[in-house]
Amino acid sequence: MSISRRILFGAAASWFSRGLTILLGLILMPVLFRTLPKEELGLWLLIGQSAAILGVLDFGFGITLTRRLAFARGKSGSDPTAPFTEESRSEIADLVATGIRLYRLLAVGAFVISFGLGLYYLRTLELESVALRTVWTAWGVLCLSHALTVWATPWTCLLQGVGHVGWDALIASFTGAFTLLAQIVTALAGGGIVALAAVAAAGAILQRATILGFARRKQPELFSLRGRWRGDWFKEMAPYAWRAWLTAMGTILVQNTDNLFIASARGVESVPAFRAAFLVVLNLHMLAGVFATSSSVFISHLWQAGDLEEVRKILWRNLRLGLAVVGCGGAAVLTGGEAIFNLWLGPGNYIGPLIILLFAVSFILEQQSYVLSTSCRATEDEAFAMVTLLGGTLKIGLSLIGLKLFGLAGLAGANLVAQLLAVHWFVVWRSLRRLGIEVSTYVREIAIPATVFIGVALILCISASWFTQSTTDTVKLAAVSAAGGLVFLSAVWSSVLNSAQRSRLIRAVGTCLFRSGKCWR
Repeated sequence: MSISRRILFGAAASWFSRGLTILLGLILMPVLFRTLPKEELGLWLLIGQSAAILGVLDFGFGITLTRRLAFARGKSGSDPTAPFTEESRSEIADLVATGIRLYRLLAVGAFVISFGLGLYYLRTLELESVALRTVWTAWGVLCLSHALTVWATPWTCLLQGVGHVGWDALIASFTGAFTLLAQIVTALAGGGIVALAAVAAAGAILQRATILGFARRKQPELFSLRGRWRGDWFKEMAPYAWRAWLTAMGTILVQNTDNLFIASARGVESVPAFRAAFLVVLNLHMLAGVFATSSSVFISHLWQAGDLEEVRKILWRNLRLGLAVVGCGGAAVLTGGEAIFNLWLGPGNYIGPLIILLFAVSFILEQQSYVLSTSCRATEDEAFAMVTLLGGTLKIGLSLIGLKLFGLAGLAGANLVAQLLAVHWFVVWRSLRRLGIEVSTYVREIAIPATVFIGVALILCISASWFTQSTTDTVKLAAVSAAGGLVFLSAVWSSVLNSAQRSRLIRAVGTCLFRSGKCWR
């Protein structure tokens, strides 16, 4: 399988995984809204989001170990189908052995640190109907679930690093689907936040066992060598891991602290509507970024082999796709916002167009930064730690001011302003410099076309919303979705696909239509 096809498979697997998670999440959210009391619902969303933050407790070694495994694979050549050389096999075996020992310690540390920090914060909440002991128990089980996920990280790194991108996402999607379905059943059966957390822990155990078994079956030759702990490699990776961890911490401060501010200032009852709006736009960003994520290890392979031209081609495609998804999708969410939330969560849960607009602009710029920084970091240039932390610190300071002066809109705006001042401009400048791309070329090839497509999408979605304003929410949502989807397809056709790919697509569609016609006759 070629690099392009592997990237496409990885992206498709990630889309399927994320899409399935979103679908089940869309089902779970209204179930929780209807079955849990308001305070307990706010607590679950609060501690559930906080548990997701605990991914930073691998201290950056996950991304660093994956990249080193990719570099080791690249020593066998940039062709992902090339057989492993003895040098590659030996280096990979030692990297895996080092990772296994390291992550045993990290799993224990993640549980102790997260549980302790959670107890410190949760005791500050003023609760009326939920016992604090219940919240602590649920938090402890979620921390255990995360520790189990950390324990399985070396096998995920192995699959990704040697080029089997997407399989880990498929495994996570099916085990995640099992977990979410079990949580839906648990909620409908009257289970509270402790039961929901216990289901999450069971899902983590299932996921680890499945990934390990798949890795052994997919690459048996890598398990035939017994690797050894390499303390010198650990010392060599540690500075890169530290900078990767600081980068992740900055991102956490920006994207995952809003609920803490809201809960402290306005109570946990104000969390659900704001969080639901954030999740809708965040999911667009995550769906758009799957090509950049899937491409990362192959960029490492190509960088190791010195093929910079192919690296730039992959980067261009990822930027055009990512900005088209977030831009066109954001236009549809903005213009059809109330209809979306009425159909999804019921009337009264729409946060308002201003906050949606701020989220959409933030994540368009965040998508650009994510694609560029992911490609840059794949070359082992961990250059974004300090600027990301600066952005997170600015966001916290601006949030305290914005929430007090402008309410929830001020909180959403604080994120956008902080990132503009600290992160977004620096990521573009640094990444283009690292990859040898002129700023003028970037503006001509990416920035201007993306701005045009997003503007056209917004105009068409506003028109669709205006023409359907007197219809039902379902019709309005369908109209704005069709308008945004049309512009997205136009962007992909004109700026993502090359002439050969367009010709193959036309032939494939023609063949399908011809066969369908024969079946109907």
